[in-house]
Amino acid sequence: MITKCFNAACYTPFDYRAGRLVRFSRRNASDDQKEDGTFIEHFWLCEVCAELYEFDCEPGMPVGLRRRKQAASIENVPWLVSAA
Repeated sequence: MITKCFNAACYTPFDYRAGRLVRFSRRNASDDQKEDGTFIEHFWLCEVCAELYEFDCEPGMPVGLRRRKQAASIENVPWLVSAA
């Protein structure tokens, strides 16, 4: 269950009406091929963090954050730090 922004340095409580909510499908690797399946994970960035960061999701790696190439200019937000 999502309770706050995915950025570890941000403590904004979850609000589905603002920010960016994403869903990633992942394959569940198992030793027994018959038990392989997919599962869904949900992640959320608050409105401010969504302007600065995007999700980084590569196969076999945990979901992380990366700085947007053209992040919006937001003043007075020195507390934002990547949680990657």
